[in-house]
Amino acid sequence: MFTLRTTREEDWPQLRTFRLENATDNPVSWTATVDETLRIPEDGWRMRARRGGQPDTTSVVATDDETGRWLGMMCAQIGDAHGLEPVLTGVYVTPDARGRAAGVTDALFESILRWAGSRGTVLRLWVAEHAVPARLYYARNGFVPTGRVEELRVLGREPQPDDGGLLEMSRPLTGATTPVAAAL
Repeated sequence: MFTLRTTREEDWPQLRTFRLENATDNPVSWTATVDETLRIPEDGWRMRARRGGQPDTTSVVATDDETGRWLGMMCAQIGDAHGLEPVLTGVYVTPDARGRAAGVTDALFESILRWAGSRGTVLRLWVAEHAVPARLYYARNGFVPTGRVEELRVLGREPQPDDGGLLEMSRPLTGATTPVAAAL
């Protein structure tokens, strides 16, 4: 069992530990190497943790009910360089909490949909081209490629020939309060 909640400033040590796990497991998804992640100062972590309570951002974490361990996290913000629509960011679920049976990813995503649905009509995201499981998850949940592609940049290392790019995907929010995959 797990509980969802938004992050708070005092969560910064757990957030740091979680993002270090993310950078170790898949630096491309975090877009920073472990070394770069270690360089983020305390005030940077505190700012990231406060996103859970800001009007133009959210940061939702799933915590294990028995241990308090962070199992997953999704964030969203209003707009980016490509538009004012809500944008899903900061997605990471620990390997042992992934999959439909665990329910962590779907629960986090449902929370983001509720937040974004009151702030726009479209939810956008950027996903690594080679992240096939993530792309399949998003497609099952109504996301389609927009045609925008950007270079994948990982802080702390030179681009690699096999990095691929970042693909933008979007889905309508009108009336959407639960993941499409849950209804199938």
